[in-house]
Order: sequence, then C-alpha cells, then structure tokens
Amino acid sequence: MRDKIGVAVAGCGVVGSGVVEMLTRNRQIISRAAGREVFLKYMVDIKKLDPPEGVTLTQDLDQVLADPQVKVLAETIGGARIAYAYTRKALEKGISVITSNKELVATKGDELKALAEQNGAWYLYEAAVCGGVPVLRPLKTCLAGNRITRLDGIVNGSTNYLLTRMEQSGLSFPAALGEARDLGYVEADPAADIEGWDARRKLAILANAAFGSNLSDDPAIATEGISRLTARDMACARALGGAVKLIAHGELVENGWTGWVHPALVPQGHPLYDVKDVFNGLCVTGDCVGQVMFYGRGAGMLPTASALVGDLIEIARDLESPLILEKAQPPRMISPMSRTVQAALRVEEGILSLCEAVPVEHVVSLEGMNAVRTRPMPLEQLLAKLDAARGLGVQTGIPLLLL
Repeated sequence: MRDKIGVAVAGCGVVGSGVVEMLTRNRQIISRAAGREVFLKYMVDIKKLDPPEGVTLTQDLDQVLADPQVKVLAETIGGARIAYAYTRKALEKGISVITSNKELVATKGDELKALAEQNGAWYLYEAAVCGGVPVLRPLKTCLAGNRITRLDGIVNGSTNYLLTRMEQSGLSFPAALGEARDLGYVEADPAADIEGWDARRKLAILANAAFGSNLSDDPAIATEGISRLTARDMACARALGGAVKLIAHGELVENGWTGWVHPALVPQGHPLYDVKDVFNGLCVTGDCVGQVMFYGRGAGMLPTASALVGDLIEIARDLESPLILEKAQPPRMISPMSRTVQAALRVEEGILSLCEAVPVEHVVSLEGMNAVRTRPMPLEQLLAKLDAARGLGVQTGIPLLLL
C-alpha cells in the first residue's frame, strides 16, 4: 500500500479552519481522489481550540516536522514573517507546503519554489488567487500547450462588492465600505484591498503561471486602487455603456510582459461586465484556445479550503516526484506607460479646456458634469495631458482605463 499522508495545518483562522473541516468531513472522498490515505494529524496554533478526534493541537512546529508521518504542511497563517519561517523550515526538511498566502508567494515565492525543488518537495498555492476558483492549475495543465498572451481579471471580491454597491445603490465609497465591513467582506484595515495591493500580488502570481515571469515582479506593477472613486464616476461609466471594475491586467509584449491594476471601464458585452458582488472573474487569452473565462467566489472559508485541498491531492498523487519544469529565462517586467490605452473620465468643470488639452473621442452631457472617452494614446501621454488640463482648472475624476 502507498504510504499514508499526514497533514498539519498551521494557522487555524478562517481559512485554516476550513481546511480542518474539509479534511475531517471529506476524508474518504479526499483519500479516494488522492489514491492513498490522507489524514489530518496536527493543528498548529497559539489559540486554545477544540481539535477533531485524533488530531493533536500544538504550538510546537518542530514537533510536527519531526513526525515522519507528516508529509504536507498547510500554511494558512498569512503575512510574510512567521509564515515564511514556518514554510522554510518545512521545505528544508523535504515536507511539502500548500498555502493561500498571496503576500508570501508574491514576495518570497521565487525563493521558496527553488528551496522546494532542492529538497524534493512541492510548494503549491492555487488558493492564493481567486479563492476556490481553479485558475493556476488549468494555466499550467489544461492550457499549457498555448502561448498565453493576455490576462484580464477581477481578482479581489471585496473591492468588487464595494463597486457593485456603489453602482446599484448609488452609495458613496465610505458608505459602501462601512457596509462591507459590517458584513465581514473587508478587514478592519482594508488598505490592501482598496488600494489595489492584494490584486497586484495576485496579478504577479497569475503572470508567473501564464508568462513565466518572476513572482518578485509584484512591486513593479503599476497600481491604482478604488478609494478615490465616487458614485458620479459610476454614473459616467453607465453613460458610456459600461461599468467600473478594479481590473488586474497583464499581457505579453515584444520584449517581456507588462501589467497594471487600475479602475477600468468594462463595456457591456465583455465577459467581466456581469461579474458582481464578491465574485471573481478571469479572462485568459491563448494563441490556440482564444479567450476562456474562469468565474466563481473569490474568497470564503470553504471555497479557499477547496483550492488548498486540491493542491494537497495533487501532491498526494505523486508525492515522491514533484513536477520540475524546464526553466526558461523569465520575461522582463516592462512599465505600461508606453502602452496605448483609452480612458473614460468624469469632468465636473472645464470640459472645453479639457478638449483642448486631451484628444477626445466622445462626450456625454450629464446633470452637472460630462462623461468623456478619450482617443487612444500612450498611457504616459494621457496622464501628462490630464495633469496639464487640471493645471488649467479642469476638474476631473481619475481615469478609467478601457478594456
């Protein structure tokens, strides 16, 4: 019989508790899918918890890693400090790690993947992007024969909920944020979501899977969050035939890859237009398959646990032979400033001066403002022209990049 696989869950908060529940409730289903017995043996946490029967609760990670039955550590601690130390310890001992920790993957993932390979272990992180929606594994398996050329995604459910409420109910950003906080859709400190950092990390992870880029490209991705958006921006987007979404965009270019995270105008008819509330959507373009879309809940205890357990099953099926792909030179990260874009924006005052400063394709007059769609131009040129127009007294909202 193939060796049993003991699992330890480090960090038993929302996601970790979901993994514990799933491994307990669906133990037989998971073991059957894995082709060998998979069982939860340890929960590692400083809190006093009530573990399931037969599971040991401990604060001592060294005790856990010394147990020869433990083959996989599920790291659901979060952050890039303790989680990094725990992950390194496990991988150095040849114990595979699965995680939902996008911050750690984006900041230390290149190093941790190399460490896993050196020690004959796996480091997998399907749950770090789009929660329970499988996207990384399909990119690396089902779509692996394609040259992936473009990614466009709504990858943060919290911001998508905020924008949906502003769009549908006319709420101000502070009012929508307060509602989302009451419902538990955002953290007490929502900065990572609303400033776009979470989406930026996820784009770095997606680009690594799709283009082979470095995970550490994360800080170089141009990022604008949603905190400066207003209900009037939503009205302008509607007038121009679209809706406002926080989009993570990546594409292959001649000398590497480029990308941005930015509020965008998504036109009616685009697959991402109807992605609302806490749902995520990702459009992937391949040279042979064309455009495909992934859609589903991007967060939550059990959806995220489902993605972690999917990684666990992949490891269990081939524990002794971690997949090592032939390495290619990672594409260089290139600033998007030279890329040609179009933008939509709200103009409160000074529409004539704006039209003199910025090439405009279409204007819709609304009550007390105008909705403007610019002509295509390099992003750097667009931003410079908008700055010049504001210097002339033009009052505008932030530009919404057009998909």
